[in-house]
Amino acid sequence: MNRIPVMIVEDDLRASYVLENTINQRTDFIVVAVCESLLEAELKAEAFEPELVMVDISLPDGNGIDLISRLKSKGLKSAFIMTTAERDTTTIEKAIQLGVMDYLVKPIRMSRVLQALDDYLDFKKRLNKNNKIDQQDIDALFRKNATSDNSRKTPKGIDENTLDKLTQYLETTDNRPFTAEDIGEAINLSRITARRYLEYLEAQGHVSMTLDYKTGGRPKQRYSKTV
Repeated sequence: MNRIPVMIVEDDLRASYVLENTINQRTDFIVVAVCESLLEAELKAEAFEPELVMVDISLPDGNGIDLISRLKSKGLKSAFIMTTAERDTTTIEKAIQLGVMDYLVKPIRMSRVLQALDDYLDFKKRLNKNNKIDQQDIDALFRKNATSDNSRKTPKGIDENTLDKLTQYLETTDNRPFTAEDIGEAINLSRITARRYLEYLEAQGHVSMTLDYKTGGRPKQRYSKTV
């Protein structure tokens, strides 16, 4: 299966790093371009023709909403996901009117990015299933699916038993920072899986994440228990 090409338009180092790292962990997706400005994004969109574009709203030389309009007017057949700290209703309304697939509020959480990617894959599968689709599939495409499992206490990709095992382990540790690798070794999880659960706990406010730039290479994610 060919991996879905993704372009990131983001001028914040931390947000860009988290996005690229998270997306490339998924075997269905691959980041083909990372841009820090509107002008750079226009040039790379033409060169790489990404199927999915992650767009920040506040860029050094313009607005992400305007970028989407420009790319669409040039005939780019991409899907768009907003990644921004903007929460005002006017901006959200404009994004919806442009047909944005999802809207992720900063600080970016790994678990939420993975959910957005899963939703996009589901969207593609439903559209590609047949030439015509039934009302249930149409409702799902328009986020009106009333048949979702409301009995789950955790989102898709987060197993309750594994989460309990992790939280119980954290209760036995001190307050020193730790990495996903540390957790994986302690409770027998892969690094990628451990990071997904840590990102979920971060989103819930149970741990906090900082980037360690003193690694001699790419920054390393370190987590700490919240007090």
